[in-house]
Amino acid sequence: MVGLAGLLDLGYIAFYGVGAYTYALMSVHFQLSFWLCLPIAGLFAAIAGCIIGYPTLRMRGDYLAIVTLGFGEIVRLILNNWMELTNGPNGILGIKRPGLYWPDFANGFSIEHLWVKKLWLYYYIILGITIFTIVAVYRLNYSRIGRAWEAIREDETAAELMGVNTFLLKLLAYASGATFAGFAGAFFSARMRFVSPESFTFLESAMVLAMVVLGGMGSIPGVILGCIVLVALPEAFREFELYRMLVFGAVMTGMMLVRPKGLWPAARLGKRSEESE
Repeated sequence: MVGLAGLLDLGYIAFYGVGAYTYALMSVHFQLSFWLCLPIAGLFAAIAGCIIGYPTLRMRGDYLAIVTLGFGEIVRLILNNWMELTNGPNGILGIKRPGLYWPDFANGFSIEHLWVKKLWLYYYIILGITIFTIVAVYRLNYSRIGRAWEAIREDETAAELMGVNTFLLKLLAYASGATFAGFAGAFFSARMRFVSPESFTFLESAMVLAMVVLGGMGSIPGVILGCIVLVALPEAFREFELYRMLVFGAVMTGMMLVRPKGLWPAARLGKRSEESE
């Protein structure tokens, strides 16, 4: 949404929450497995992205940011007040862990189902989801859709005059971005085994946006680096106690002054005429 299509979304964590609650409800009420619910969580998050994106994409810039912020808060309030479905502020307990299927040759051949209980196994699950996300975004970036998104980001009016269906492609950006948020949300609920509306606040959306901007908009290695920095810096400054966030904010401000395009900006495939001159 932000890196490729240039859509400033301040309510992105709402899609994360939709994915988390989708898996939580399906696991608790229907006893469905994590792997079956993972694409379903992505699908429901994409539908939520289309619902939220459709009435907002006629707007641009600051107006789009304000409206998406409002929609993000609407989703959080729905999760907090719909007692019959989400159990309100009490959250949902008893979510199943992910399971792995393993061949057993002890007594002939059979398939064993093993519940993931050790922390290092969760690492490999999220690593697999991350690799899938990186490959999918890379392929999208270097496709005609990715080129159209970049054209919209650079100059939406010019892209529309050149025949790009800007509304449809921006809606596609919302849906695809929400899909990956749904995957992450499903993993979050499976890892924590508990979800509540307090996990999906505006601060989380701001952190995701900061990771993208700090790392480099449209750059996959940059976003990975931005995630590492924003997770590691607060821990590195833990010794400052009450002044930790002050130091953290000052370091981020200094980074953006020194490298305004991000720590690892996206490489441009072409050059503008004024750049060559």
